[in-house]
Amino acid sequence: MFPKLMRKFVILYTLSTGIILTFVLSAAFLLYVSSHENRQRSAFQESLFTLTAQLQTDSRFADSFLVQMEKNNRLLIYIEENDTPFFFPGAYNPRTSRDVLLSYAEDAAKKEDIYGDSHPISSNLLQSSVFQIKGDEKDAYLGNVLVLRTDYGYKKLILLQDITDSQKKLLETGCVYLLIDLCGILLLFLSGRWFVSRSLQPLEETYLKQQEFVAAVSHELRSPFAVIQTSADAAVASPSECRRSLSVIRKECRRGSSLIKNLLLLVTADRKEWAIRKREFEMDELLLNLLEMYEPIVFSKGGTLSLLLPDAPLPLVSADPELCLQIFTILLENAIAYALPDEGDAQEEACVCAGNKRQIILQAKTAPNRLTVCVTDHGPGIPDEQKSRIFDRFYRGDSSRSGKEHFGLGLSIAAALTEIQGIELQVEDTKGGGSTFSVIFGKSLHNSIIKT
Repeated sequence: MFPKLMRKFVILYTLSTGIILTFVLSAAFLLYVSSHENRQRSAFQESLFTLTAQLQTDSRFADSFLVQMEKNNRLLIYIEENDTPFFFPGAYNPRTSRDVLLSYAEDAAKKEDIYGDSHPISSNLLQSSVFQIKGDEKDAYLGNVLVLRTDYGYKKLILLQDITDSQKKLLETGCVYLLIDLCGILLLFLSGRWFVSRSLQPLEETYLKQQEFVAAVSHELRSPFAVIQTSADAAVASPSECRRSLSVIRKECRRGSSLIKNLLLLVTADRKEWAIRKREFEMDELLLNLLEMYEPIVFSKGGTLSLLLPDAPLPLVSADPELCLQIFTILLENAIAYALPDEGDAQEEACVCAGNKRQIILQAKTAPNRLTVCVTDHGPGIPDEQKSRIFDRFYRGDSSRSGKEHFGLGLSIAAALTEIQGIELQVEDTKGGGSTFSVIFGKSLHNSIIKT
């Protein structure tokens, strides 16, 4: 789905920005063409004005003047006086024959009703507009035809200027603009692909996590429902087994209810809808309550739970005490489950090899503007490659525990509860083996009474 969506976004981005780029470059090129043509016509009009002034003031033209005019300005000059051509063979050699070009110029003038025998009637000057003609060799020319009344009759001027090279320059410039446009569209495509890929990456990751989450929930819910179905069928088939079957059904219902409760907790945290009731409370009291609750449980599993507090009183903490209690409960239960396995558990041998340190330590440490509460165990520990994933939902490093009460949601809930309160949760290896989870209160401290 996402590759197809990415292609659509890239195409849309490239088309929209490419059209804008093409429009801008086209406007710039048209502006350049207009400016170039205006300069070209201005130069042609200047030559025309010079020759017209010369026609009006002088009865004769020096060949050197005409030669210089033609060569310097790429001109073709043809002059008649009273239907008699001036004897000037021309100094500029166009690609097409001069006679052919002059005939094309006269044909263009005829379209404006200026013929070879036309003479000015109401004024002293009969002049065509500036026109453009094509030669036989793909050459182009600007032209003008004028007839001037003099004291001795009439003078006729046909002036052509070769603009072939100028046209080629315009074409080359157009190709450069086109190349810039194509390169720009290619760069827009590449940048759009990178930008869309980076933009969709979080969405894709979220979608994949959602898919994994749904698959994991389906898998976890399948187990209790299957057990319930099997126990119900057994109760129907054998009424004498009803008591045992009902006991199993109740146990699996509690298990499914626990899973659903945890899922609702995560959904509430994701939506930022958690009702946080922050207040100042004493961390000493919370940790003593935890010790009182979990010391019998740890002892029943053959372990010990120790509480280590500094000599100075702990600073007040500004947080939600119920959520903090839930965080430490999750960490302690996680430590008990993995560091104090039941007899015959696959991890028992690992714990014995570690020196049989069946001990869990609950410790508080203070520093300037900082209070850290650690839950330390001496279990098998967490490999480095798994540390970045243990807070993911439904992740369990020990797949052998997949059939028990643990769904792999505890640490993800603890991470969510710390995040919404602005508290840090870290994990590191315990010296000698095991894991240490640290809950760090920084901004949540009541700074005015911190004692270290």
